[in-house]
Amino acid sequence: MAITYHLWLKPSGKAYDILEKTISDLSRSNQGPCFDPHVTLLSSLTGTEEEISFRSERLGISLQSFEIQLTEPAFGDQYFQCVFLKAQESPALMDAHERARKLFVQNTSPYMPHLSLLYGHYPIERKHKITATLSETLRLTFTVDKFDLIRAGSEDPKDWIPILTVPMSR
Repeated sequence: MAITYHLWLKPSGKAYDILEKTISDLSRSNQGPCFDPHVTLLSSLTGTEEEISFRSERLGISLQSFEIQLTEPAFGDQYFQCVFLKAQESPALMDAHERARKLFVQNTSPYMPHLSLLYGHYPIERKHKITATLSETLRLTFTVDKFDLIRAGSEDPKDWIPILTVPMSR
């Protein structure tokens, strides 16, 4: 598989700790992979690493910090959208996505901001049971004032490496 690049908005502090523990617990109890909590701003960026890094820096200059509010749990049928928390489609988050999409010249499918809690393919009954038992305390709000550029060497989270952290400057 070719190397791919992605822009992530990661929680910090207490929000990170709570979400990381939830992901770790769900991964362990369902034999799934562990990964860092994040809301993907844009995925599968095209270009060289140097070009992508340069565009990422330009994006950081155009953004100001904003809050992400996690809302209700949900599940899907895609491996990377197995069990997740929806993120409120705030004007600031949607604007950041649109700026990234234009800067990286990507025509993406409709953006559904979310924070995944479990990756995998599981029966719908299991996903329904997992989402029904998630704590209300996961409906967190956190501020993002930077984003990470991730280099993915494969679809296995152990091969996902942050290569650049870009502050939002505006």
